[in-house]
Amino acid sequence: MKQILAWLGAALLLALGQQQLLRQRPPRLLQATTQPPGSGAAALELRFSRPINSKSLRQGVALKPPLPFELLGQGSRWRLQIPASQRINGPLLLRVAGRDLQGQPLGASQWRWDPRPTLVAARPVAGGDQLQRWDGRQWQPLGPVHGPVQSLLPLGNGAGVVTVTAQQPMAQQIWRLKLDQRLRPQGEQQLNRQPLIYAHLSSNQTGALLVQSSEQLSAESHLQLWPPEGNAETLKLAASGAIQLVPQGGWLVLPETDGLALRSLPPLAPQRQFLPGSRDLSSFCPEAGRALLVRHWPDYRRSLEFLEPGRPPRQIWVGNEALVASACAGGGERLWVLLISGLRVPELEILELNRQGKQLRRQRLQGLELDPGSALHYDPASQQLLLLLRPLNRPQGAASLAQATLLDASSLRARPLVGGVRQVGWLVSKQLERQLGPHP
Repeated sequence: MKQILAWLGAALLLALGQQQLLRQRPPRLLQATTQPPGSGAAALELRFSRPINSKSLRQGVALKPPLPFELLGQGSRWRLQIPASQRINGPLLLRVAGRDLQGQPLGASQWRWDPRPTLVAARPVAGGDQLQRWDGRQWQPLGPVHGPVQSLLPLGNGAGVVTVTAQQPMAQQIWRLKLDQRLRPQGEQQLNRQPLIYAHLSSNQTGALLVQSSEQLSAESHLQLWPPEGNAETLKLAASGAIQLVPQGGWLVLPETDGLALRSLPPLAPQRQFLPGSRDLSSFCPEAGRALLVRHWPDYRRSLEFLEPGRPPRQIWVGNEALVASACAGGGERLWVLLISGLRVPELEILELNRQGKQLRRQRLQGLELDPGSALHYDPASQQLLLLLRPLNRPQGAASLAQATLLDASSLRARPLVGGVRQVGWLVSKQLERQLGPHP
């Protein structure tokens, strides 16, 4: 008994000693990670080794060039968020300093942070199309060539890009190219064994990839969910159209013959919510639970509906024009809609609305047409819209390749990037690196 008591006493003394040593050690910033912007322009999560005094942290965090920001949280976990009103034109220098609850200083650290996403595209080269990125001045190669690219999808966690290629008609292949935070290739994986006649891709912010496909030997559709690492899981779901993963994870939107269903994903318990009516999912908003839907009416009109948690869809636009794409900022504070009107000479327009449906701006894209299937992508950091456009009246025999085009979200002025493009998208930025040397 005395020996056991001695061991317990020694263990207690050791634990007390370790606790005292930990208290004497200065607090540390354990991890800084990029986060989805949500309602803001950009966000980071800061995790410390112990709770930090909020006043000292707010005094010790600074951005260069100076931008307003919010610090949300408490204890050892904080979220740094730049408000949506701020346009980010280049990389930022972040300084983090402060004190813990006992007044011990946090060792100051400095980080280079570029919240702006990278524009990636499939561009024609010898032998097919190549995945490339725009560096602000020119296109830079990212991956190998596997033939013509039918579709392109940047993974929602910024860890790579997935492409669907086809060297021959009705023989599609799916490739996942992994990239590090500096956009250096880290290996490529072919995701299908048999040639495909159809493949639709969707991803969420965790980096999960949903592949909806059909093989040549069977017209039956297959649904596979690929995690960021590891093997795919087959899902037994039937749909009447293209399925989309919800960006925040855990759910998918599944078109059915008489409406849209919201279904949970494993390991969540099976759940289903249903919205009846002739509706299509148009786009998601960055803030969780918000989305834009297109409703089709019997008199051939179309309307745009805003969907938010706990409320029925709210109509914010209706008209006879073809509503071909939409985009959303934050929780729906700003919305953009691409419309096509006219029969003999199609006219392309972009319309900006607020969440109440009030028209803020309307701009005709004179002499341009939308590339078939092009989506409208919004970057909250640089406040730019991205889409594929081409000249409406091309000379006879002229190349029909579209151009990646940036629209300023405030003026809606178009800026085409040099060179033809087949597919395009934004790759979420993970560019956050700790800097060595003296702190400012």
